[in-house]
Amino acid sequence: MKNYVVVFLALLGLFQPAGAVPEVIDKVIATVNEEMLSLSEFNAVFVKFAMRAGINVPQEELKKARKEIFNQLLENKLLLQEARNRNIEVGKREIENAVENAKKSIGGAGVFAEQLKKEGLTEPEYREMIKDSMLAQRLIAEAVRKDIKVEIKDYQGVYEKNIGKFREEDKVELYYIFIKSGAGISETDALKKTENIIKELKDGLAFEAAAKKYSETATAKEDGGALGTIKPGDMPSLGMEPFKINIGDISGAVKIPGGFCILKVTGKTAGKQYSLADEITDKDGKKISVREVAQRMALEEKFKVKYDEFIKKIKEKSVINIKLEEFK
Repeated sequence: MKNYVVVFLALLGLFQPAGAVPEVIDKVIATVNEEMLSLSEFNAVFVKFAMRAGINVPQEELKKARKEIFNQLLENKLLLQEARNRNIEVGKREIENAVENAKKSIGGAGVFAEQLKKEGLTEPEYREMIKDSMLAQRLIAEAVRKDIKVEIKDYQGVYEKNIGKFREEDKVELYYIFIKSGAGISETDALKKTENIIKELKDGLAFEAAAKKYSETATAKEDGGALGTIKPGDMPSLGMEPFKINIGDISGAVKIPGGFCILKVTGKTAGKQYSLADEITDKDGKKISVREVAQRMALEEKFKVKYDEFIKKIKEKSVINIKLEEFK
């Protein structure tokens, strides 16, 4: 789920602050209540996004990303303007504390300075970003989050709607043999070799011995084809095939990118549907109740609705002039 505060802060960390003066005349791509949104501000975010995304992103995805980044930058300006209109302030000591915490978290003043240099920022510019992000957080806390309440029916509804997410998935202990195709080996020859190995396995050859003898992976001779315990999604190339195999059985030839696999399942652990009263482990390794997770999800759902309404009201009373057709 989109967390608007986090998105706002992330973008503030990527674009040049309003106070920075460009060396050349900048192109205005929109005005927001007579405040400019410049092409340099947009490019500072989009170029970094494109570099991180890589060269294989489809044009439609890039087009969609451009529109989303533009809309978020526009919202950022609206949020800062509204914060100032409401006379929301951030003290110098708060900014100093935030900067000092940032320095400590990244490994000290030296590392912090190097990171700023990589981002093409000065410390005063970074402080301005911190100030802007704090203003936005306070506005959102005051105008959006303050009166949101989550009742029992809300988190129960979220739990029921997302019940599949509150489940410990099935797991299997998996071994495999891999036979390559390509690079001078035809798919037909690789499949024939795989089928001959399957015949030997059915005739009594031990799976680990076959893996050490035939599997064309770097570690096969050491691990005998052991992949350990996996759950759905751990090995996308295998799909759900491992979970269709009974304990002790072997698969047929499973086609994957670059060749064929033979799979053997040596153990299974059945999944479990969690109730609201159960505890699960979060991504940080901490125990948390399913109820609390559902409450947080319900809170974010309500927040999204209220945030969207809040932004809509700000836009309705603002004068916004979008100058590029692709962003209209």
